[in-house]
Amino acid sequence: MLAAIVSIALCLSQLSLVSGSESQIAKEEVAPLEDPKCPHGLYPGLTTNEWQFTTPASAFINKTGSFLHGEWYTGPINSTHGKDNAIGASRDVIFGGSLFIERLVGSYNSPTQSVLRYVLANGPVEWNHMVFGSYTEELRAMSICGGTATQYTMTATYCTNDLITVYNLYDVYRRQAVQAVANELGTLVFSGTCPYQQTETDKSGSYVAE
Repeated sequence: MLAAIVSIALCLSQLSLVSGSESQIAKEEVAPLEDPKCPHGLYPGLTTNEWQFTTPASAFINKTGSFLHGEWYTGPINSTHGKDNAIGASRDVIFGGSLFIERLVGSYNSPTQSVLRYVLANGPVEWNHMVFGSYTEELRAMSICGGTATQYTMTATYCTNDLITVYNLYDVYRRQAVQAVANELGTLVFSGTCPYQQTETDKSGSYVAE
């Protein structure tokens, strides 16, 4: 009996260790962006945009899940260095006459989720009287609603001299870029919970979730 109790205790202990390890890994994968430490004269900012689309995540991942081929968002890319979606890869983008060098610092890709996190590697950069001392940006596509829809999130933390203008720049530019992707994919945006779908076996005319 004592041996059985000890055996059960050891099993529970091992399960606890595995569970803790899995929780730690999951926590690291979804860790929030760090709050930037800005030098004198620059101020910390944050811009987050989120949408839900009636298209499976695979379609969004195919369109937006490449770092070195991210023209849908950056516009023309001058040059790239390294392997696509590999940590340390970089891309050179001319935006409004200013050079922005972005380096990938985080990447995750699966059939149901894509995460790209990159930083400004050549800051400070001045553009149209705005100074970008630094920024970290994350693009995340995630499957929702049983694989029938996508949640798409774009988050940036940054140091700048003009918080309001930079916030509005991110917000407007992102909306335009994501709307163009949505139009190309023929998808619709929705809010709230998952859309209801009629099943083959539902003969009453009512709608039930798949």
